[in-house]
Amino acid sequence: MKRFVLLIVCFAIYPCLGQEKELLPTPEIPSEVIIDGDTIQSVSMPEIFIGVDMKEEKYRRDMIILRNRIRRVYPYAKATAQNLIILNENLEKIESKRDKRTYIKRSQKYLEGQFKEKLKKLSRNDGKILLKLIDRETGQTAFQLIKEFKSGWTAFWSNTTARTFSLNLKSEYHPDIDLNDFYLETQLQYLFYRYEIEYSRGAREIKFNDLRLLWQEKITEDQFFPLELRE
Repeated sequence: MKRFVLLIVCFAIYPCLGQEKELLPTPEIPSEVIIDGDTIQSVSMPEIFIGVDMKEEKYRRDMIILRNRIRRVYPYAKATAQNLIILNENLEKIESKRDKRTYIKRSQKYLEGQFKEKLKKLSRNDGKILLKLIDRETGQTAFQLIKEFKSGWTAFWSNTTARTFSLNLKSEYHPDIDLNDFYLETQLQYLFYRYEIEYSRGAREIKFNDLRLLWQEKITEDQFFPLELRE
């Protein structure tokens, strides 16, 4: 069932048959990353850190896992944003509601037939990160996207089903008020800087330096400021 939820989440991403403007091809889930000629597997042995306290070591381990999840799901989130624009352009060219419904149903059928196996590679925790990144890239939650292209009733039941598997289709991305989202944005910027993923400023244009200064002021003693941003 959780796999079906991810299929619905990515509904607006992929190519439709009989379209007027071709959508971008479906991204592959990367199994490895090449940096400066060195190949890094996305699944590797856990790193061991010597000479650091337990809190710092936990942060390092958590961020390694988070970066691996970002590498897996970010291509889907970015494709969602790019293809959503194209999909809307195509729908604007269709006059009747009936033809629009036919167009969307054809898109869904194509998605389920072509991309189900790819999405099966994503775990539940991958799905949580994907939902956050979809909101970052599109400016809309997965729930809003489903509601826009299907119906409010379908969006409601999709969200109810997703909650059963600890996935909230209404997940929003707020790196300015949610520390975990700030960690996510920090690792995104890290991967942007290393050219491991394609840069995106986000639908709401995130100004990362301002974000960093904000968290320097409001981080508490029991919280952990990202090591990547320490001077």
